[in-house]
Amino acid sequence: MAGISIGDLIKLFNEAFSILPGSALGEPEQSLRQFYAEEIGVIQMIRNPLRLWAQGDILEPIPFIDWSEEGEPVFFEAPGMIMNSTCDLDRKENIVLCPCLMLTDLKQLSAYKDIPKNTVFDFLFLGECLTGDEWVVDFSHPMTLPRQRIEKRIEEGSVSRKHSLTDKGWYLFITKFAIKYLRSDDFETMSQR
Repeated sequence: MAGISIGDLIKLFNEAFSILPGSALGEPEQSLRQFYAEEIGVIQMIRNPLRLWAQGDILEPIPFIDWSEEGEPVFFEAPGMIMNSTCDLDRKENIVLCPCLMLTDLKQLSAYKDIPKNTVFDFLFLGECLTGDEWVVDFSHPMTLPRQRIEKRIEEGSVSRKHSLTDKGWYLFITKFAIKYLRSDDFETMSQR
């Protein structure tokens, strides 16, 4: 199965958190190896759903909206990954999801070959899941839906929980999410703040 290796994940952590020498995050290899039960070379990103829903769960189908070049709404259904913190899932009125897309649907992108390496900030490469194809989470197209609507659809069976993230998958998810949305501004912008 294709996926990100622990070496690539350690490299990503070093690049993402290079400002933290001497801290637990400054030693990402040691921190990650405590969770690495087998030296299989590839990180398993997903698993069967956890007992309760959690951040990173994949639900299917979820309605999403995109926009055409003419500014018209384009509606589509896709699996969706939950972005909310797990503790917020039962407390907040809305749930934020990002669409999961088949990697082959992104061939037109110039960064297509880098997506499976998990080096493109906009995407989280999941590997083989759902239909057996390689899937990617698109962080650039979040959708907010009412929690009660999703809960009702799950109870009715029209939406199902397909996967949850593994522990290592969650660490990669949260790192990629932080890189995408929580990077510090460039020097010029920061100096003007």
